[in-house]
Amino acid sequence: TGNTATAPLDAGSYSWSINNGWITAGQTEQPVIFTASSTGTLTLTQTTTNSSGCHSTSSQDVRVDPQPTVTIGDVQRAEGDSGYTLFDFPVRLSIPSSQTVTVEYYTSNSTALAGSDYVPVPLTTLTFNPGDLTKYVTVRVIGDARREINELFVVTIRNPTNATLGAKYKGWGSIANDD
Repeated sequence: TGNTATAPLDAGSYSWSINNGWITAGQTEQPVIFTASSTGTLTLTQTTTNSSGCHSTSSQDVRVDPQPTVTIGDVQRAEGDSGYTLFDFPVRLSIPSSQTVTVEYYTSNSTALAGSDYVPVPLTTLTFNPGDLTKYVTVRVIGDARREINELFVVTIRNPTNATLGAKYKGWGSIANDD
């Protein structure tokens, strides 16, 4: 109710099925994409007219689940005296999804500097398979024996598909000085 799905005018017949929230066409039919504007139970109504002008109407209730929200957590660790310390930022979906969810991420400087304090991560895509709730973005922090202040860098997530971006879309990496 309040939403429509339209078929091409030259089609003679349609066969649709509803599977995991997606409306799909039969094997020899053209697909119809339906976008719901809200969650809950919606009623899809199809009216067909044959060549004699007779009308037939049928309805189907469809449950529309909300999309998951994707967020990122913070990490605070000591940098170490040499080599690399791995900072694993948790990226979480608020609810499981039956669809593949992707989100882009990248690092940027705050008080920590890419190349001397951590290894920068260019724009990269993180993929959640159906049912996944948590993935990790790993950033390598460069260890040293210099006495310095605690430093920060940022991992930003953006541009999700099949999900919405949550309020917590920046993960702060806090590099604690251990020298």
